[in-house]
Amino acid sequence: MNADHRIGVGIVGCGEITQVMHLPILHELESFTIAGLCDLSGEVLGRLSERWGVSTVTQSFEELIALPEVEAVLVCTYDHAPVVAAALAAGKHVLVEKPLAFTAEEGRALAAAAEAAGVVATVGYMKLFDPAMERARERLGQIKRLRTITCHDYAGSFARHGQLYDQVRGSDVPADVIMATRVDVAERIASMLGAERAGYTDLYTLLLMLGSHDLAVLRGLFGSSPQVLFAQARGDDQLLAVLEYEGGVPCVLEVGVGTSYAWWDEWVSIHGDDESIRIEFPNPYIRYESTLTRIKETVSGAASDNVMTVSNEDPFRIEWIEFARCIGEGLATRSSFAGAVADLELARDIVAAMPPGPERETV
Repeated sequence: MNADHRIGVGIVGCGEITQVMHLPILHELESFTIAGLCDLSGEVLGRLSERWGVSTVTQSFEELIALPEVEAVLVCTYDHAPVVAAALAAGKHVLVEKPLAFTAEEGRALAAAAEAAGVVATVGYMKLFDPAMERARERLGQIKRLRTITCHDYAGSFARHGQLYDQVRGSDVPADVIMATRVDVAERIASMLGAERAGYTDLYTLLLMLGSHDLAVLRGLFGSSPQVLFAQARGDDQLLAVLEYEGGVPCVLEVGVGTSYAWWDEWVSIHGDDESIRIEFPNPYIRYESTLTRIKETVSGAASDNVMTVSNEDPFRIEWIEFARCIGEGLATRSSFAGAVADLELARDIVAAMPPGPERETV
């Protein structure tokens, strides 16, 4: 690929994460040009077209994907799988926000399609691109014996970032259209979970929409396919699971929403015989807010507590830079569809480890 060539990106789904993160980053990076926008809302398309200088807009993702100037597709809809499948069938590179799909079966079909298409297909697990993760992996290699892992994500108030950015919201999409998509997704999830655990559909959805980032982080640090020893639900907004990684290392996973914290409460804590490592993730909706890495160890008989900002670079930006590099140089992405399928399988296994659930409420 010509070094001066800009990769044309078509964006499907112009909601919050597109407006807060992806559009500003794509606009500033010289490797890309925004080739077109797609959304169900004509109001949103009109205002974003004017704001970002994008002349091509459509309410049909099929129409956007078919455009020759669209070489790569960013998928930020609610239900990702149909858009990803269409983009792959058209031979387009894909960056899809998490989760890849709502079931492992859907994810495996997309992974196979991506491999057959021979394109760069990556999942938007931006934390996998965070320099703090690289630093943590380096330190993990120095731990003589790993004792325990805790992964905690209670998020925080989702109102804070709304005060920082001027977002465009449309009122022209019928409520029944939005509801129909969500009902369809919920039915697919309930069918996958089975009759005894279909009542956990909302909790499983939470695990994918919030907790899949945490599953990806654990996979990036400790590998795939841990055993699920225990799982417990507290309503539809909180779960606890105990996993076991290679060597019998236990991991406590806590995921929940509904807190009114003014801070973002997401971290991974790793304990060995000689030191502990803690990665504290920032609010993912605030640009350039840094991840903190805390390393505690004994130095010359005294406790050393080193808190560092490994980098001020935004992981979303690194994700896009690497996406361009993978396309240009034919490299494999570090956030593959295959890895995302492993996360979907683990999410399913966590719910399967819960006792038979409550009766499912249908819409």
